[in-house]
Amino acid sequence: MKNIKYILIITLLLSGSSCKKLLETEPSDFLSPVNSYNTEDDMNYALAAIYSRLTPDATYGANLWSYFDISDEMFWSLVSTSSTLPDIVAYKYTASDPNIRSLWQALYKGIGDANLLLANINKPVMSDDKRKQIRGEALFLRGYYYFLLVQNWGAVPLVLEPVTSPENVQMPRTPIKDVYAQILKDMEEAEGLVASMKDVKFGGRVTKSAVRGILARVCLYMAGEPLKDVSKYTDARNWAKKVMDDPDFRHELNPSYQQVFINYAADKYDPQESIWEVEFWGNRQDSYVSSGRVGSRNGIEMRNDDTGIGYSYGQVSALGRQYRRYDALDDRRDWAIAPFKYSNDGTKTNWTATQLYNRNVAKWRREYEVVVPKNKNYTPENFPLLRYSDVLLMYAEAENELSGDKDAIIAAINTVRRRGFGKDVHGERVRTINVLAGGSGYASATTTVTISGGGGSGATATATVSSGKISSITITNRGSFYTSNPTVTISGAGTGATASAIITLSNDYELLPDQTADYETLRDAIREERSRELCFEGLRKMDLIRWGTFVSTMKQVANEVMQEVPSTFPYAAQAGINIGNKHLLLPIPTYELSLNRALTQNPEW
Repeated sequence: MKNIKYILIITLLLSGSSCKKLLETEPSDFLSPVNSYNTEDDMNYALAAIYSRLTPDATYGANLWSYFDISDEMFWSLVSTSSTLPDIVAYKYTASDPNIRSLWQALYKGIGDANLLLANINKPVMSDDKRKQIRGEALFLRGYYYFLLVQNWGAVPLVLEPVTSPENVQMPRTPIKDVYAQILKDMEEAEGLVASMKDVKFGGRVTKSAVRGILARVCLYMAGEPLKDVSKYTDARNWAKKVMDDPDFRHELNPSYQQVFINYAADKYDPQESIWEVEFWGNRQDSYVSSGRVGSRNGIEMRNDDTGIGYSYGQVSALGRQYRRYDALDDRRDWAIAPFKYSNDGTKTNWTATQLYNRNVAKWRREYEVVVPKNKNYTPENFPLLRYSDVLLMYAEAENELSGDKDAIIAAINTVRRRGFGKDVHGERVRTINVLAGGSGYASATTTVTISGGGGSGATATATVSSGKISSITITNRGSFYTSNPTVTISGAGTGATASAIITLSNDYELLPDQTADYETLRDAIREERSRELCFEGLRKMDLIRWGTFVSTMKQVANEVMQEVPSTFPYAAQAGINIGNKHLLLPIPTYELSLNRALTQNPEW
């Protein structure tokens, strides 16, 4: 049972009276504070309403990590050969696109909810500690919604009081610098008010760790394009260090990368790793649910409800360049990117080495869900907003930009990589098997490969036979905890074939010297590591924008796709083909321009 569920359930009862469109012209749409916010329960309900803006399809229910994060990691798969790409994922959208409008409105609804709560925070009789905590969470969430707005639209109207009259809806855009200043003000005040993770113990609610980690992210974006306030690298480094060195609660990586995402599916909290997450639950069997499309839209395709695996449209797939980012020994690759496809009966068939563009995004796997029956379209899987690995990589990036402690930078990156390579879970594994002699008289159907000794267990392999000889041996499971090279035995009808195995080394996960030689190489290593670790989590597009590389990178992606799979997956290139400088920002929705005559449109829209 979700710890925050009891609050969010009651929120649904208030949905008819929550603040509606920010720039609506009818005064009947505004919530009057006279008859609300009178008790502590009222304040809890109002706070839950602010949180609830994280869950619709317009935000983290679906669109922020799929429609609005098409970058150099993934592309939108066609549902069928006769379908066409949605304009939003092909960068063919206009200012009238309903997805752009719904995101704008969802974020301003959250801000409106926060403004109403903050304006009435002193009304009810309640403890000072509880009042401070509610105020802190509301301030932080208001700042976070403005952060999403300024990332996507640049200068936006800065509304800090309840909109109680239609005369107040003519609001000009506030400069980007001033919006960021308010974000910092809200979040920094919140940091002193919200509870510690040691008291909350789950990631569905804002804590000091979440505030500090997101402040590090905000400062990194302020240091990059378009604001380029490089002084903020110091603040980003310091906020990340506050999370890393927190004396009240020790954050650390889950030893298993896979388990992080299994926990999101299985309704398990891991506050050491998952600092802040959007909570979903239920299968829509009753009225009180808040389910999203995590794992349904961005899971491994499965179009049969009867398998028990869980229905998934498989609409988001990895680009070939994303697969190639990983070392073959990196466990993250075959978890983040599906190494197999499902048949209708639920059996798995592995993709071949050349089928890179067939592979769905696979971090969120519906087979691990515990809520049954499984809904076809919606899932109870949580979505991460901040993980500890992100904090480590943000620290490394900021410290590198400051020409700081190189050893500390490398240590932070290698901590993330060590977990990615499964060292704590698997120890040393079989790296390669080399055929020493092919022998003669072998047949594929009767040849077996056995791996034994070496202190470990679990490694398996299969042989490829050509003209009666063993031509190669493919590892199917690398096993675990080997201390020396195991013995490879080949048996079957033939004779004379021999092979040797080589295990991994304890430092395989470490960055190589040529990746850490200077500022530029280390910067590039950090940027690539962010993608390997955080891919498909709604961060990559904005990372590329703040680095000033988004448009050029997307053009490179289009060229790669058209060279590698020009006839099979031409739609994977569409985003890069259509991209231009105007796509660094979203257009102000046409509907909002019609309501608020003080608004102006972004360039080229």
